[in-house]
Amino acid sequence: MNNILDVSGVSVRFGGLTALDDVGFSVPQGAVTALIGPNGAGKTTCFNVLSGLQRSSGVVAFNGKDISAVPAHRRVGLGRTFQIVQLFGGMTVEQSVMVGCQRRGKGNILSIGLGLPGVGRAEAEIAERTRDILQRLGLWRAKDRLASDLPLGQQRLVELARALASEPTLLMLDEAASGLSPGELELLEAQICMLKGQGMSILMVEHNMRFVGRVSDYMTVLNFGKVIFKGTSTDGLKSSAVVTAYLGKPIHNA
Repeated sequence: MNNILDVSGVSVRFGGLTALDDVGFSVPQGAVTALIGPNGAGKTTCFNVLSGLQRSSGVVAFNGKDISAVPAHRRVGLGRTFQIVQLFGGMTVEQSVMVGCQRRGKGNILSIGLGLPGVGRAEAEIAERTRDILQRLGLWRAKDRLASDLPLGQQRLVELARALASEPTLLMLDEAASGLSPGELELLEAQICMLKGQGMSILMVEHNMRFVGRVSDYMTVLNFGKVIFKGTSTDGLKSSAVVTAYLGKPIHNA
């Protein structure tokens, strides 16, 4: 299986603190890969490195090309959500998703959002794509509400919708399941499975291990900034090193 992402020798230090220490792993094409670990393991720092928000040593290769020095706004094909939801407070749900379409350089959101005349073909495509994504995620009825006024679970779905609007080939989800209701979690799981079925590659940071076990194919586990496991999710969830990292001690069967 080909890899859409290859990470090697990535290290990040904040003064005397080593957040990532010689981290290396791969994300196979068309699969769901979980990046997990206890709190403070370096997962979000790693996501920031991959998306260009954090400088590091080492190499990040996307689709076989070294993008380590490419700025965040030029890393086209990477779409992500954030652990702490990042939404524009003054935008409606619909406008927030339209912003995601702009990463592909299609149309002008102002001509739609302000109701200006002369909306062209590109703008019409943005409106149609936005409507489709919002309907799939159960957000269409909330399209005219301010995104920042929604409950946390729905805000996370808006952020997912915005990421999908950019038409990524690698979708990066940073604790997308956190704060979701059971119904929203079920919807997220269905979306991940559908996207995987369409050939999208997904890298997810997640603490809900049952969710990870249901949707992921592979996993990389970090602890204190180091990789302690790489392999299938089935093997990872059985690994004594992974269990010890989470619980502080191994589990001994009676």
